[in-house]
Amino acid sequence: VAAGPVRVGLAGSAPGSELALGSVALAAGEEGQPDPVADPRVAPIAICMATHEPEPDRLRVQLESIRAQSRDDWTCVISDDCSSPHAYAELERQVAGEERFVVSRSPRRLGFLRNFERAICMAPATAALIALADQDDRWHRDKLEVLAAALAAAPDSLLAYSDVRIADAAGNVLSDTYFFERRNNAASMASMLITNNVTGAAAMFRRELLATALPFPPGGTGQELYHDHWLALCAMATAPLAFVDRPTHDYVRHDESVTVSEAEGHVVLPPRGRLGALRMRAARAARRLRLASRSPGWRTAYIGRYLLIRQLAAILELRIGRARILPRHQADIDRLLAAERSPRAAAWLLARSFRPWIGRNDTLARERAVFGGILWRKLVGRR
Repeated sequence: VAAGPVRVGLAGSAPGSELALGSVALAAGEEGQPDPVADPRVAPIAICMATHEPEPDRLRVQLESIRAQSRDDWTCVISDDCSSPHAYAELERQVAGEERFVVSRSPRRLGFLRNFERAICMAPATAALIALADQDDRWHRDKLEVLAAALAAAPDSLLAYSDVRIADAAGNVLSDTYFFERRNNAASMASMLITNNVTGAAAMFRRELLATALPFPPGGTGQELYHDHWLALCAMATAPLAFVDRPTHDYVRHDESVTVSEAEGHVVLPPRGRLGALRMRAARAARRLRLASRSPGWRTAYIGRYLLIRQLAAILELRIGRARILPRHQADIDRLLAAERSPRAAAWLLARSFRPWIGRNDTLARERAVFGGILWRKLVGRR
């Protein structure tokens, strides 16, 4: 077998003649996804965890909360994103000798999106239900039981998700709900395309969803694609999502993540009292002003938000087919895809940004950023 790139000649032929069209170089592609692991226990639930340089104590808390689940018919596969030898050895040590845990280290750095994709591909083929896990959260004892029951009660649904409790590393509750800043949305495709509403670590889905969701779409330059966003879109395109209106795990805020987020102008903790609510609104307004004060911000909104929406919507249509997407969701997709060329669709998008005035704040009015990005593109195109 030849090593390195191989050149392949291309030629076109017609009756009595042949024309050389040139050649292309073929190089070895990226490493393929791992095969599903064998599960001699034939557990019906697969827990897919993605790790990278996990902090030992936080990882231990998460693993203990998984071991303590009221349902014990699960297998946990862990895809490690090329952690340092020391961190990976500690990960292996914490699950050593337990048949229910299977660990695999990626030979190269993938990033969180592709590492979760790799973890999902490792799920045993015999597992009918798949749950996702972060490396440093803390599950409630009945998490798997509650989410599996939600899917059993909604046989048409492909994905169930719950609320999330926000806590600090010491276990102090910061908020009893993930939706302290905006409303939950489990019904609107337009809202879901604009702003993700499903936390992957709070979700469980049926294996059938993978026929649509895998492989994950590519993330272009300047586009931040999240695994849970894509899974939620695939699940709700053809069936309603099942929502459990109570937390099933603690999303642990660590000191360093709070510092980083606040430095970027994000409010990461729920507001306390009127002063806290005013502070949150002021921080949001400051971010919008910074975005509006520099043209690269609108360029970022166009590429990172609107073009990503278009990409995800187009892939949904290709993989599922327009005829199978729920009509109300297809109507939302059509409007969003038309917003760049249709004044009527653009007006619909802009009008959605005023929905918080009537209490419908499930997108935090991010339609404004999308609309601003489209407007920027129109103005730039006329220069």
